[in-house]
Amino acid sequence: MKVCVHCFNDLELKQFILSNSKEKGQCDYCKEDSNSELIEIGELLDFFAEFIQIFKFNSTGIPLAQKIQKDWNLFSSEASCNNILSDILLALKSPFIDSTITVDYTDDIIECFSYWDTLKEEIKWEKRFLTNINKSEELGWIRHLSQTFQLSESEILFRARLHYNGNQKEIKAADMGCPDKLQVRAGRANPQGIPYLYLSKDVETALYEVRASFLDEVSVGSFQIKNHSTVILVDFTESASAFSKVDEIVEYTKRMLLKRCISADLSKPIRRYDSEIDYIPTQFICEYIRYINNVDDQLIDGIVFNSSLHSGGKNVVLFNQDKVECVSVALHQVTNVEIQAKIVGA
Repeated sequence: MKVCVHCFNDLELKQFILSNSKEKGQCDYCKEDSNSELIEIGELLDFFAEFIQIFKFNSTGIPLAQKIQKDWNLFSSEASCNNILSDILLALKSPFIDSTITVDYTDDIIECFSYWDTLKEEIKWEKRFLTNINKSEELGWIRHLSQTFQLSESEILFRARLHYNGNQKEIKAADMGCPDKLQVRAGRANPQGIPYLYLSKDVETALYEVRASFLDEVSVGSFQIKNHSTVILVDFTESASAFSKVDEIVEYTKRMLLKRCISADLSKPIRRYDSEIDYIPTQFICEYIRYINNVDDQLIDGIVFNSSLHSGGKNVVLFNQDKVECVSVALHQVTNVEIQAKIVGA
């Protein structure tokens, strides 16, 4: 049986097919293109033999095909997933007899990411300042949360500040950074009194983040990395790519699912009347990442996470603002706000 590039979403897997295909024709599975790059399904067996090792049978779990699509988005459709996966499982003589068998992750993987929920409850309601972090270290969190990338020196980041008086000129560039520590309120990433610099990757996201309303005037500062500086971030927005990590699939799965759980809390919308206690777990994780700097001899400057207010937007939080500078400020006025609502409690 031959499979084509159109059957998959994983970019690394698609590239593997394109690089190794020696013929074109109609795929035996999707049959969508009569001139598509094809490879024998057997050429993918080594990858899937490793990949399915991260799952175990669970009578109350989720069908294997659904689990893979939900968490990994590996295939282009559920139909492709079921058909291809069934043939692969048969060829591998896997204990998973077909793609509908219900599964969950192996115990060590579940323990790694599920501890986040346990820790959240503990630091919110039981022990806050002297939390025992030995368990997280045993689970490899330092290793999983020290995977970083370097922000491009050419990237422009944005910070918005609302105006509270009409006819006000744009705020000076020197005043667009962190507020004084005595004025810093608790935020999604920072505890009260500890200033972090909140930035966005585009102007629109920056406007959403300050909850700008119709006709509000807003100063938006453009920030650049200073010359000879490097900004190293932990990325909580990365997409899963199982094929590129097949040689370390168990560790990669732990890292991916742990960061996905934390990302959900970093990007959780907080209402104006919600308690600041809801910020404590994500404040802790930023402190934990700063702690990694000391124990793992790393230099981590901050994090990047998905915006809770603007779909597709990304935010950057820097623990120290010294490596960036505001190079310009533009005055914006909000000209349109679209509100959607639903009936609740009916």
